[in-house]
Amino acid sequence: MLVREGVALDFGGPLGADHVDAVTDEQADAVHAAYPRLDMIRSLTDAIVAQAAKNPKNAPRYASPGEFLRERETFGRTRLEHACRSSRWGN
Repeated sequence: MLVREGVALDFGGPLGADHVDAVTDEQADAVHAAYPRLDMIRSLTDAIVAQAAKNPKNAPRYASPGEFLRERETFGRTRLEHACRSSRWGN
């Protein structure tokens, strides 16, 4: 449960909204200095989309890889990427 809440807080969006004050800006700055985010969401989504694009069997409709591929082709970014860009740390 603790890991799930931490991931939700890190990624932002509705799952992380409950504990937005759990990490101060100063704490976040210290964590990100030690562990840079390195455009984490874009990198992760790029890897999933690359695998999905290689073979249609890797990208069934309504599965995350298929939806990521469809969203990237249609909108240029996924809903996950949009949500994370809109989150507290913006990447």
